[in-house]
Amino acid sequence: MDQPAIRPLNVTKTAKHRVVVGLSWDPAAEPRLFDKLCALTSGKVNHHDLDLSCYIFSKDHSFLGMVSADPARASGANDHIYHSGDNVEGVGDGDDEEISVELKDIPADIQCLVFTATISSGHCFQEINSPEIHLYDAYTKHDFLKFDMMHAEKDNADLLIFALLDRMNEEDWMLHRICTFLNKPKESDILERIKQYLP
Repeated sequence: MDQPAIRPLNVTKTAKHRVVVGLSWDPAAEPRLFDKLCALTSGKVNHHDLDLSCYIFSKDHSFLGMVSADPARASGANDHIYHSGDNVEGVGDGDDEEISVELKDIPADIQCLVFTATISSGHCFQEINSPEIHLYDAYTKHDFLKFDMMHAEKDNADLLIFALLDRMNEEDWMLHRICTFLNKPKESDILERIKQYLP
């Protein structure tokens, strides 16, 4: 059954009210010689590198910054949103990259958080082994939203706008399921596309 597009985020109200967005995929198979030659001519690398990001917005939809796998953007919102670190091959069990959000301590000027997954190795989602993204309660490990990215809506899609958290009051947030793929958008267009989903 499809999950509702918009619903309250019933996070456990203990400690920092922490939620986590996790991104996982499996490493690329060892390439054959032919695949290596094709990779050289196409500009693709042999490994699969996905990245998780969080875009931060104010109530008037002003862009306040982002948290990503880039070490220079590893945390934001006074360190209450933070990235687990860059994983460039999908090696390891469980989530390969995570962004944690301490909702209780998010500064009052922040209204919306939008989470995306991108591919930085020149591939599209159909070429990635078992790509999956989910948003869960850090205390109970309950998944609020989970999405298998193998079935991209567009060929050659390499960016997913996953979900949006919208602040209702000091403690409560709404979860908006977006799960929309973009087909190799220009860097300058990504922010404008994301803003279209802001309530």
